[in-house]
Amino acid sequence: MEVRMVIEELAVELLRWEMDSPIRDAQVEIRARECMLVRVRTRDGIEGVGEAGTFGGTAFGVKAILETRLAPMIVGSDPTYIADLWDRMYKGTIQSGRRGVMQSAIAGVDLALWDILGKSAGLPVHKLLGSRADRVRAYGSGGFYEPGKDLAGLAAEMERIAGRGYRAAKMKVGRICADDDADRVRVAREGLGPGRELMIDANNQMTPHGAIAFARSVESHQIAWFEEPTWTEDTAGAAFVRERISMPVAGYETETSLPGFKTLIDGGCIDIAQPDAAWAGGISECQRISSYAAACHLGFAPHNYGAAVSGFANLNLLCASPTGYAFEMDQNPNPLRSELVRNWPVVGNDGLIEAPQRAGLGFELDEQAAARYRVA
Repeated sequence: MEVRMVIEELAVELLRWEMDSPIRDAQVEIRARECMLVRVRTRDGIEGVGEAGTFGGTAFGVKAILETRLAPMIVGSDPTYIADLWDRMYKGTIQSGRRGVMQSAIAGVDLALWDILGKSAGLPVHKLLGSRADRVRAYGSGGFYEPGKDLAGLAAEMERIAGRGYRAAKMKVGRICADDDADRVRVAREGLGPGRELMIDANNQMTPHGAIAFARSVESHQIAWFEEPTWTEDTAGAAFVRERISMPVAGYETETSLPGFKTLIDGGCIDIAQPDAAWAGGISECQRISSYAAACHLGFAPHNYGAAVSGFANLNLLCASPTGYAFEMDQNPNPLRSELVRNWPVVGNDGLIEAPQRAGLGFELDEQAAARYRVA
């Protein structure tokens, strides 16, 4: 008789790193980086580790949901029945869920379950999903608004990104007046140099007409995509923008479900879908989003701004996507990536990074680093 694995415990840890100086996008100021580790342990000693998104100061709410709502739903179950457990968590929280912190909490569990499945099978998760590539393009994500960073500082940052091997970079726009932001795009393009892609990200800040005017003012700089130009729920506005600008539209990381992405895709709002595995229901939901985007002949480039565990999850997703575009590599210091695992991917001189090779999500967790940054 086959012996099935059984979930014995779900444990949650909050890690936090206080930044020396804040950074800003078009909407928010960021003063700390967090990582909500979700550990799911089986009776036979396999531990899967996931990460639940805590963007926007939701850490303790997500932690409470994991410990009081989701843990009782999965303990005692077979962790390899991921689709069943995902459905159980989603439907069991439907009155207060479907978006936001509930999807983040479900994501943390889902990533841990996929980590268990990969470890038990002896395969990296992207192989279980059906790999498309062993190496994928990466882009350096930076260009934030920072105290003391002038135009020369932005140009120097883009030069550094190019010097690290990246063939593409992304910068923030939308926080200051449009003319000044257009100057920032110009110097970023100059700093990045020819033959490299430049993306811009407005973090939902612009009005439809403002986004159109801004896109036209910078289109001579060969913008590879305009990310989240308008408010996520304003699908009519997003479609209005996309129809009237020359560059592709990417988005929306702030959408956290397949139904939401279906609305964006069917409404003609985006060219490239950008869910985040730690925010949008985990690998299970993001794989469905990736498949729907591919069926509609659209690109897929997961948002990746969390810690190391979610980074590996998003990388596995990209490596298995039929229309995968590029992997986001945040250029801001974050020890919850660089120190938390011993094998954070490094971009090569050709601008590519390798797919995870270790079983599971593929990271090698440094438990001492986790203990060093643990706050709850």
